[in-house]
Amino acid sequence: MFSFFFTTLLLALLLEGTVTTLPLVLIVLLCLTIFRRDAIVFPVAFLAGILLDILTVQTIGVSSLFFTVMLFMILLYQRKYEINSYPFVAAAAFLGSFGFLFVFGRGNVFLDTIVNVFAALILFALLRFIYIKNKLQEKRHTV
Repeated sequence: MFSFFFTTLLLALLLEGTVTTLPLVLIVLLCLTIFRRDAIVFPVAFLAGILLDILTVQTIGVSSLFFTVMLFMILLYQRKYEINSYPFVAAAAFLGSFGFLFVFGRGNVFLDTIVNVFAALILFALLRFIYIKNKLQEKRHTV
C-alpha cells in the first residue's frame, strides 16, 4: 500500500510541477494522512513540499509549511470527526485546495478547487477499494 502512495505522490509531483496548476500533491497527502493516521506523514509532506517548490520555482519551504499545517489540523481533528469518510475528504479537499490556490495565486481558484475535490474523491474511493481488497486477502490467508 505504501508503494502505491509513493508512486502516486511522485506522479502528482511531476504533474503539478510541470503540467497542471491543481494541487494534486495536496490530495495525495490528504489520502495518505487519512489511511496512515500517524506522524510519518509529516516528513513525507515536508519533502514533497520542498520538491514541489523546486519544480515550480517558488520560495523553498512555503508549500512544505502549508502541507504540514494542514495535515496537522486533520490529525488534530481525527478524534472529533470521522476522517475516513467521503464528506470529510470532500470538505478537507475543498478547504485545503482553496487555501492553497488562494495563497499561491494559481489559476481560477474556485473552478480548480471544485475539480480538485472531485479528483480527491476519486482517489479516495480507489484507495479505499484497494485497502479493503487487501484486508480481505489478508483475512483469507490467515484463516
